[in-house]
Amino acid sequence: MKSRLLTFLFLFCSVLVYSQYLDSAKAASFMDGVMKVKLKDKNIVGATVAILQDGKVVLANGYGVADIKTQRPINPATTLFRIGSISKLFVWTSIMQLMAQGKLDLDADINHYMQDVTIPEKYGQPITLRHLMTHTPGFEDHILNLFGKDSSSLKPMGDLLRKEMPARVRAPFTQAAYSNHGTAMAAYIVEKISGLSFDDYVNKNIITPLEMSNTTFRQPLPASLASQMSKGYRVENNESVEEAFEYVPLYPIGAASSTALDMMHLMLAYLRNGNYNGYQLLDSATLGMMMSPAHQHHPAVNPMRYGFMDLSQNGETLIGHGGDTFWFHSGFFFLPKHDTGIFISFNTDQGAQAYMDVIEAFMDEYFPDERPLTTPMKTDKHWLTQFAGEYRANRYSFSDLLKIGSLAGRVQIVVADDERLKVTTDTETTYMVPIDSTTFREEHKSDQMAFGKDARGIIKYCYLGLLPIFALEKVSWIDRSSTHMGLFFITIILMLTALCYWPIVYRIRRKYQATGRVSQTLPVLAKAVAWFNYLLLLLFLVATVVSLRVPFDIVYDVPALLKTALVFPLLMIVTTVGMLVLGARLLNNDQYKMRSRIYYVMLTVGSVLCLLQLSYWNLIGFNY
Repeated sequence: MKSRLLTFLFLFCSVLVYSQYLDSAKAASFMDGVMKVKLKDKNIVGATVAILQDGKVVLANGYGVADIKTQRPINPATTLFRIGSISKLFVWTSIMQLMAQGKLDLDADINHYMQDVTIPEKYGQPITLRHLMTHTPGFEDHILNLFGKDSSSLKPMGDLLRKEMPARVRAPFTQAAYSNHGTAMAAYIVEKISGLSFDDYVNKNIITPLEMSNTTFRQPLPASLASQMSKGYRVENNESVEEAFEYVPLYPIGAASSTALDMMHLMLAYLRNGNYNGYQLLDSATLGMMMSPAHQHHPAVNPMRYGFMDLSQNGETLIGHGGDTFWFHSGFFFLPKHDTGIFISFNTDQGAQAYMDVIEAFMDEYFPDERPLTTPMKTDKHWLTQFAGEYRANRYSFSDLLKIGSLAGRVQIVVADDERLKVTTDTETTYMVPIDSTTFREEHKSDQMAFGKDARGIIKYCYLGLLPIFALEKVSWIDRSSTHMGLFFITIILMLTALCYWPIVYRIRRKYQATGRVSQTLPVLAKAVAWFNYLLLLLFLVATVVSLRVPFDIVYDVPALLKTALVFPLLMIVTTVGMLVLGARLLNNDQYKMRSRIYYVMLTVGSVLCLLQLSYWNLIGFNY
């Protein structure tokens, strides 16, 4: 009797807990509060949200407006948002469909499938679809021309891939580094194997059978959907500025436009073993494989699945995908064990972090972390020192002029005390405590990060628990941001003194120096060469800053002014060689003051270091 009573109480409590997060009114009340705060705090114009639980849409709302000028409200059924990289799920689902039909092998060399697009051999092994699906092909990141300003940027995928083939920078399946071009290669394979354009294939095999009537990859939008599209906005000086429709040349990687309720159809198919109203999107075995772990940097951090990002947290499995364009930011995630999912999208550039904040708030509200905190290890400062350093994401452009972007988003890890590491990013500081030899958790939470060693057994890598799509690598002193900032400021000081000091002294001497007095200043030719050298540097810096006054514009195309500016470092090579020759002659010439000769040597060395730094960042030559 006691056993039956306990069982009844357990089931009764379980029903109460389960019904709590299935209650539509409570979900609406909770989400209204979270969304209104986000829209206000971030100056976001509008958003759309839908929540699916137990096979039913329990919440579908719009917040804010889709168009400031007309005050058009957001309808979750009909208002389109750009879903960015969530588009990639259509690519990976297509790949799994063709694999299930026996037309693709995930472990075959993709050169065999692409036919007229060839990936160069390297590292003694080919790149496979399994590598592409886990973002482990080992490609550098390639950002130039990732977006277009109009339809003229749209070219056949094969042509774009041949032109923009990213360099292979690490062996496949070693580290994940999110790759747009790798996904585009998978989409191109879908075209080659199916004989259809990717757009036609997806319409036939995913969009139409899932009744996603307000979803499209077309650019520009079809006339029937154009009037339903939300505007995109950029916040400038606390004002919302309307932006134009964004074009994505490699369209399968991020060009889809959809509504919140349309995305629920895709989510329902994933949560119903691939079945949507009788249409089998994927058979259960294939879908099960797609959802299974496929690559993992470290046992303590989330794995990458077959196309799905793993955002598991609070002890719950949470998978899906995020998506970002410049003006739209979206999240599509679901909990397979709880038959629950959420889609959210913002139409303003400030929504990049906001959708992750909302999803985390949703998880904390309905699936709170009830795990006890792991007891920290006993350590000391000396042991913790091995993890300290500056880390950069392994996803950046290695071979073009955007390599300098790798300076952004650096993570600084220092030893806080005998028990903790202090981890600082651009946006926050957290303290981590060790729980084993390579794993740390947040001081008051269960969120984890882990470290990896190189071949010498030295800590080299850092893996963030919730982000399996890239790794952080510890940089050497020559790669540190402080090193490059120090060199830059030294160069600026030398440039300003060379350009200003000599002309000022010349004018003073002409006015006040006694007639006939023998000058002990440097030869005019030496001064002229050095002065012109640093004038070239000044022109390069000014032209670069002006050409990048809107930094994101470079993803559309390299501005003409920047292309012109790249001529100046090439000319600096000539003038620097001249300074080296003239400086060598001056070193042992006692006719000139020692301080003047030392100063000239400093100018020469500064110019050499400047050229080396520009070369390091791929800014010597036309690397675009």
